[in-house]
Amino acid sequence: MIPFGSYAPDQPDYANAVTVAKNVLPRTKGSYTPMASLAVVSDALTARCQGAFGSRDQDGNVKTFAGDATKLYELSASTWSDVSSTTYSLGSEETWEFTQYGERVIAVGTSQTPQDYLLGTDSAFSDLAGSPPAGRHVGVIKDFVFIGNLTNEPNAVQWCAIDDPTDWPTIGTADAAQKQSDKQPLPEGGWVQKIVGSVGQADGLIFMDTAIYRAQYEGSPVVFGFYKLENARGTPCPNAVVTNGTEAFYIAEDGFYRTNGVASAAIGAQRVDKTFWADVDQSYLYRVYGAVDPINKIVIWVYPENGTATGNPSKYIAYHWNVDEWSHGEFDCQMIFRDLTQGYNLDNADGLGYNVDTAPFGPDSRAWTGGRLILSAFNTDNKLARFTGSSLAATIETGELGGMELVGDPSQRIYVDGVRSYVDGGTVTVGLKYRDTTQASLTTDGPNSVDGDGMAHFTRSARYVRAQINIAAGGAWTHAQGVDFDAAADGAI
Repeated sequence: MIPFGSYAPDQPDYANAVTVAKNVLPRTKGSYTPMASLAVVSDALTARCQGAFGSRDQDGNVKTFAGDATKLYELSASTWSDVSSTTYSLGSEETWEFTQYGERVIAVGTSQTPQDYLLGTDSAFSDLAGSPPAGRHVGVIKDFVFIGNLTNEPNAVQWCAIDDPTDWPTIGTADAAQKQSDKQPLPEGGWVQKIVGSVGQADGLIFMDTAIYRAQYEGSPVVFGFYKLENARGTPCPNAVVTNGTEAFYIAEDGFYRTNGVASAAIGAQRVDKTFWADVDQSYLYRVYGAVDPINKIVIWVYPENGTATGNPSKYIAYHWNVDEWSHGEFDCQMIFRDLTQGYNLDNADGLGYNVDTAPFGPDSRAWTGGRLILSAFNTDNKLARFTGSSLAATIETGELGGMELVGDPSQRIYVDGVRSYVDGGTVTVGLKYRDTTQASLTTDGPNSVDGDGMAHFTRSARYVRAQINIAAGGAWTHAQGVDFDAAADGAI
């Protein structure tokens, strides 16, 4: 068997790298698994979703919140309810950001008064007490809520009184000093783009346009020290910074990185960086969203492709942090986020138009069970959806192979009689791409069906060949590993 190898479209054509790994996810070091389609689990918001958040209180009760330009919503089973404190006016290019401190969910958006929802008590948001600043970004670092990219001070962060998000003393006063509340303009790196807490050995990270600061709690009178982790690298994609507990993953101007709070490591160099930056519509970088799929140990980023008419993401790129492998694919959405399942039963699933027997996710799916971590999205109809539907149509294409790889002689042409795929289920067809020089365009035979002997048959003589494995949508399969060529030497060129 010739393994598919790593998805690395930045590599040259004639290389042992997968050129297409579409609508799949890396599963192991040597195999890919299906990407599930979106299954709708709610009714619609009144407008495009501009932020969402899953929370759980100390009693285990789950609440999912979302926001559009004018409203904040709470999900109950499959129905969104307006829980706004007023009519908001969030810009179309802006995002609601949420964080949770204890039982309190806090939402911020540019020029909007920070909003507060006390789990187990409140039925609607209200203005966060204590005169907090308005800002674009929010996060929890140690025992403090931070708000960053402040109105009229986009390079600054400000934090509340210790262990009290409802107390924001006047900066510089004795009261603020006693409660360890302060503000810090960050002198280099542009605007604050993201605030995350507890990454590896760092108490928190502040992502800027062109810098990353490590925030370390030092106590009074300094409270926090801010130290540069990256001097010339930050992120232009604030919604694409995600964490899995010990690491943060982000997109910089030169590609994809992971950091443990001490140093950053490139994860997309010579593999996907150039392909991504050539494909993404750079006028919509604020609509590049990232989220962790905790089940598959994968980070997924969705993004609008070049020339998009709507600005909505239509493609994804995925990274498996344990096996250091990539894949890509296509589906339409507004955003993705890590959520907690509400839980469904025969009664509340009826509102979605299906039941246990007709649902697009199986009876064993975690979508039925409340309180489980799950990757979620908003589709282009403003509806919440989970990646629990049937498998998407998948395509995996090998690297280009010549005489050396297939018959042991680089001078030989190759006669291909058949291609056998190693996919453990689904309906498979095989295309054979070929050319005689590396300057020529590729031509495709097929795709051909797989015969009873497990092989798709061809009668093709060429200098270079690739196998294209196509797996039909809706199939049940787990691993796609590689191919075998039934090939022989066909004479020297």
